[in-house]
Amino acid sequence: MNINRVISIILVVLGVLVASTAQLTDLVGPGPTKTIVSLSSLIMSILSGTLGILSGATAQVRAVSRMPGIDPIHANENATPAVAAMALDPREPGITAAPGKLAAVQEASRN
Repeated sequence: MNINRVISIILVVLGVLVASTAQLTDLVGPGPTKTIVSLSSLIMSILSGTLGILSGATAQVRAVSRMPGIDPIHANENATPAVAAMALDPREPGITAAPGKLAAVQEASRN
């Protein structure tokens, strides 16, 4: 299971805790409920921001390019600068410049 899924599962649990104020008050009382809901809300904010960063386009391209059974991904002149840079990076063997598009991908990586 990748880190994005783990964070997503944690966010679901925290979301349930934040939305369960009435039930938590019955179970543990008003004082602990306030603490649980406040901490859950703060942690949700932190994890949501982290998930947004980890789920960016380059992270998705990198994850797909490393999956078994996937042919190399070819970037062309329309690639974002970050994806174009990945296609030019020898440490990223799963993504390359499309045939005949090397110069265009190099240009895209500079924009």
